[in-house]
Amino acid sequence: MTLPQGAEKARAVRSMFDAIAPRYDLVNRVMTFRMDVGWRRRTIRELALAPGSRILDLACGTGDFCRELTTKGLVPMGVDFSWGMLAAARTDAPLVQGDALCLPTPAASVDGVTCGFALRNFVELDPFFAELARVVRPGGRIALLEVAEPANPILRTGHRFWIG
Repeated sequence: MTLPQGAEKARAVRSMFDAIAPRYDLVNRVMTFRMDVGWRRRTIRELALAPGSRILDLACGTGDFCRELTTKGLVPMGVDFSWGMLAAARTDAPLVQGDALCLPTPAASVDGVTCGFALRNFVELDPFFAELARVVRPGGRIALLEVAEPANPILRTGHRFWIG
């Protein structure tokens, strides 16, 4: 599926995630053979931030990163564009409906940022990276988890089906 551009893309992405929110986690687990759980854990390890660090989880979806960040002693706040995903979230972390291109967060206010499987859904990447630079304190860390096309032909076929 090819997404439209600009404001139309934003509307399409929000609508799509609102619709798939109730089954999003199940589909992720099946399509990745549950490897997404380990990928998130590794991403958090790579942040290498001290317990108590404040983390902004962008495109937080159902709260997978927020739950894992909490178990590691970090203090997450989730932000997602989709009300449906926030309604389906299973986390005790505070959640905010917002756009990753214009975050409702003061400058230099977080120690780190996580974002998983979302870059292809943003209207533009330059404003996203500018927002990351704005909200992360000097010396903070950013961990972006994204998918790439697998080398294994069987996994590649599944990936093409899922990603489009």
